[in-house]
Amino acid sequence: MVTEVDVFWKAALLTVVIFSMGVLVGYWLDTMRVEEIRSEYKEMDLEWGDARLQALYYQIFKNTSNFCEPAINQNLEFADRVYAEGVKLGQYEKINKFTPDLIIEKKKYVLLKLQFWLNCIHLKRLCDTPYINVVYFYSHHNLTTEDQVQGAVLLDLKGACGRKMMLIPLPVDLNLTTTNMIKEQYNIKKTPTILIDEKIKLEGLQTRDELMKYLSC
Repeated sequence: MVTEVDVFWKAALLTVVIFSMGVLVGYWLDTMRVEEIRSEYKEMDLEWGDARLQALYYQIFKNTSNFCEPAINQNLEFADRVYAEGVKLGQYEKINKFTPDLIIEKKKYVLLKLQFWLNCIHLKRLCDTPYINVVYFYSHHNLTTEDQVQGAVLLDLKGACGRKMMLIPLPVDLNLTTTNMIKEQYNIKKTPTILIDEKIKLEGLQTRDELMKYLSC
């Protein structure tokens, strides 16, 4: 004879089993996503090495004829590839809830963006390039609503400006030495903060119209 207690315990056990299966499936899916990102980042690691060699190339061949045009074009192509990977990584971050491995891949991406930014600065000095560098400082571990809104505004501007605007999002709390040095150099104390062409610092949430005052696109 089945009692109400038996029914209760069977229902509780079934709930636990279903919940555990959901957690395991979720963990498996997140692990698969991280593995997919790792596979892609093997290619991005090559991109990073390529970007560092670009910087060395700028130093060695900066005084040769026909230097600027191919150097600028290659750096812009590198920017497009890294930007696409950043969008994909952001999508993974929104749905990845179980594995901490994603943070390592995020650090790799940030290092790529830093190398790209340094290349952009160098080329602007050598070739008087027409694009504008826009660095966006935000918090990764304590992402605020203002950070999220600012990121969305900047992505909208990037879509409108294209290659006239170099967007470099940098999380300030991943404990990367280069990022920490930049924070000290520009006295970055809060997020969101935007740095335009290494000269203009805007703290707090900025609207699209406010940012357009500094962008020629």
